[in-house]
Amino acid sequence: MEPAPTLQSNSMVVLFSHVRTGQWASVMPAVLAETMGLRDPIRAIPILDPEPAPTVGLVYPRREPMTPLTAALVGEALRLGKDWMG
Repeated sequence: MEPAPTLQSNSMVVLFSHVRTGQWASVMPAVLAETMGLRDPIRAIPILDPEPAPTVGLVYPRREPMTPLTAALVGEALRLGKDWMG
């Protein structure tokens, strides 16, 4: 079954707000969900050792100059990607 996203946001608060309606689902850090309040109809289902391992991508604007925060994130992602790929 192919996923069919019906909502996209760069805000975890917005995603969590939609999840709280009981009509949506999302993937987010457990600590964030716990901090924002897990109560009916919300429940957390941990993702444990998924097979196959998920592919994660990073999308960022290619602008010069790059903001310091974006540059640090991209640099860390490149470093971790090289470590992971071997």
